Amino acid sequence: MNSEKCDSSCRSSGFSHFLLALLGGAAAGATVAYFTAPRSGADSRRRIHDVADEAREAATRLPIAVRRATEAAREAFNESLREGPNS
Repeated sequence: MNSEKCDSSCRSSGFSHFLLALLGGAAAGATVAYFTAPRSGADSRRRIHDVADEAREAATRLPIAVRRATEAAREAFNESLREGPNS
């Protein structure tokens, strides 16, 4: 890319990528610190159990959410077909 063609949008895009990478790295570091900080075995097991329970609950809600979204998309598509191209 020519430096003459790179304007402020090019520089701001680079900055946003840098900021996103910085935030992602900070989140990853915080996660590692959270799970590797010294604590009792019982406390560690309880925290891991809580995380697993939350993931399990989210996984059980996902198919319902996908089904509802699919039904809404299908209904919107059918509605647009009924209205025709002139609406």
